[in-house]
Amino acid sequence: MTTLTKPRIIGCVSCDSGTLAVVDPSHLSVTQSGAVSMPPWNLFTSVNTEIGDGEFTVHEQRDSKGRLRRIVIELE
Repeated sequence: MTTLTKPRIIGCVSCDSGTLAVVDPSHLSVTQSGAVSMPPWNLFTSVNTEIGDGEFTVHEQRDSKGRLRRIVIELE
């Protein structure tokens, strides 16, 4: 079992719709008018926060070799 470091805050994410999406930005397309399209295939996931609007803290956890092992978004 891998030992992980104590979670460290790396930022926050804001939400207006009550849904957060995790996506590789290289798969997003943006039109000249600014409309953003998500990839049509399974290259993203979305999560309902069950809270709605808010700003949520993002933490990282690394293993003993310093490799990133976990990203945690705190909803409360």
